Amino acid sequence: MLDIATPKKISFPRIVRVKLENFDLYTNQPNPDVVIDRNVFCLIGANGLGKSTFLNAINFAITGAVPDPSRKFQSAADYYRNAARQDRSDDYFSGRLSESSQRIAAATVDLAWPSKIVSVTRDLVGGAGVTKLKVRDIKAGIETIMTLADNPDDDLRSVFEKEVVALAALEDFAQFVFLMHFIATFDEGRHLLMWDDSALTNALYLAFGADPIAAKTADKLQRDMDRESSRGRNVRFSARHITDRIKMLVDIVGGIEADDHVTQAELQTHHERLIEDSNNAEERVRRKESELRDADSKWADLSAALTEAQLEYRKVFSSRLQKSSAIDHHPIIRASLSEDRCAICGTEHRGTIIQAALDASQCPLCDTSIDRTAPDNGAVEELRRLDGRITSTRTDLAEVLATRERVGAELVAARASREASASVLAAFEDAEAQSLARASAGSDYSAVQEEIRKLEAERSQFLTQSEEHYRKRDEIRTKLREYERQLKAQYEIGSQAFVPRFRELAEAFIGLPIDVELEHRQGANDSGFGLRLRMDDQLRTLPDKVSESQRFFIDIALRMALAEFMSTGPATLLIDTPEGSLDIAYEAQAGTMFSKFVAEGNAVLMTANLRSSELIMRLASLQKKQGMQIVRMTDWTDLSKVQQREEQLFLDAYHKIDAAMS
Repeated sequence: MLDIATPKKISFPRIVRVKLENFDLYTNQPNPDVVIDRNVFCLIGANGLGKSTFLNAINFAITGAVPDPSRKFQSAADYYRNAARQDRSDDYFSGRLSESSQRIAAATVDLAWPSKIVSVTRDLVGGAGVTKLKVRDIKAGIETIMTLADNPDDDLRSVFEKEVVALAALEDFAQFVFLMHFIATFDEGRHLLMWDDSALTNALYLAFGADPIAAKTADKLQRDMDRESSRGRNVRFSARHITDRIKMLVDIVGGIEADDHVTQAELQTHHERLIEDSNNAEERVRRKESELRDADSKWADLSAALTEAQLEYRKVFSSRLQKSSAIDHHPIIRASLSEDRCAICGTEHRGTIIQAALDASQCPLCDTSIDRTAPDNGAVEELRRLDGRITSTRTDLAEVLATRERVGAELVAARASREASASVLAAFEDAEAQSLARASAGSDYSAVQEEIRKLEAERSQFLTQSEEHYRKRDEIRTKLREYERQLKAQYEIGSQAFVPRFRELAEAFIGLPIDVELEHRQGANDSGFGLRLRMDDQLRTLPDKVSESQRFFIDIALRMALAEFMSTGPATLLIDTPEGSLDIAYEAQAGTMFSKFVAEGNAVLMTANLRSSELIMRLASLQKKQGMQIVRMTDWTDLSKVQQREEQLFLDAYHKIDAAMS
């Protein structure tokens, strides 16, 4: 059994200097050298000048990999292996540099930890290796410089990676790359960590797990489990396919033949499309079941609230209104008047008659004269308040009931669609497997009999292999469940600090109540975690349930909260600001969110469009020159012809930002 321990925190590096050499994408300044000495660094410029490229160059110098826009995550090791391919980085930077500069362009980034400053240099084209490495021990005051020329036998990349892994308190460099690309960077790819359960699971292990070794082990177990499950399914499918071929050959022997035939490529394409349709139908059923559970929960809460309000109403009515005039506020009379029907027998359109009796100082039930002396005004006001609460709760109940009826109908339709998709898939596999078997076996009787015997032996072998793969999958899943159990327990503890901080940051932007709940996937072939997002008490299970601007900045808030929680000290985020999707009100709120993050000593290295951005204006007014550093990209490179004609607009925007920082 694993013990629950205090998570071993990670140490994020602070980016304190960025230097590019022979980077002639920046025509006026191909050798920019920037010292970053404030909590907010903003590279601001017009569209198409190379802001996103600047962030990717930083990430490449640090990790040896350009962030993958598709960012499909299966494991940290697999992602790093793919993202660090030389052809990827060469293709990226060669399209941004002239032919002559490609051979000499380089990037240097200085990374600061409490004990050391590590300066790493890489050539941008021609390999992801480290060409120069400088390590300064702050306490000892010793600086070590290593280059390929001075150390031809040393692998500087290996030395750099070991140094970074030790300083960051991680298990391997693949974890560091994951940290930088998936948590510390929000770039032009707009990858959403909140809705990528595989990547999010790995992030949660790093943030809440006992130590990075556990995160690496769980990552490997997840990958191994997926691999064995996939192999088991593939072998089982092969066995089922052979069964279909055997059936077809038996039909051939009996003289049963079909007229249609299509190529294997066509069969495969059609088959894959039907599988995708079946999977989509299954996913829709799962979502609708989740929505229905949410509606049931709300119905139960509102029903309890209504009962409580009604009991309180009766208590006030009985204890405070003793005069006969209180009959006006009796629950039966109030219900009859509000619904225009007798609350006892149900006869409709009785409200006018009941009100007339009251106006005549008569009891609507027995015609007895009643005392119309003014009642206790305080009690009347309390009854009115409770009556309003009851009416509001009934309205909410009606809305939830309508939602439940709609979702229930959609769930029925989704289940029917799932069954139909499965039926179509099964029918296709039965019919087309026969065609393939007949085409490969031929029509000779003896040859067919021999082929059947061979296929039966092959099927038996496949079934045995499938059982072995599933046995291994189950063993791995049992081990993985222990790590998942530990993570759930540690999340429950850590969420007491993490969730409120996430709420604070996200709500500073969106202005609505935000919450997240840990969701544990525990299917036979499924594992890992997700975070269920609630916005204004509404479940948002998919990214398209949230507007584009909302999901971008909520995702940035999640990264901020995770980075802050998992780090022993200040955290640094690289953000290619997606402010173009916001209106001016939300831009200002986003600036407030960024300012709240850096107020805790954290750092943001960001890019932004040079326009009348309320995000930058709000951030500048909050941080001032002491906390914010602006670099004008127009000092590095020329504007386009269209932009040059409106250059005064850019100058005016610069002046407004400078004024806000003063």
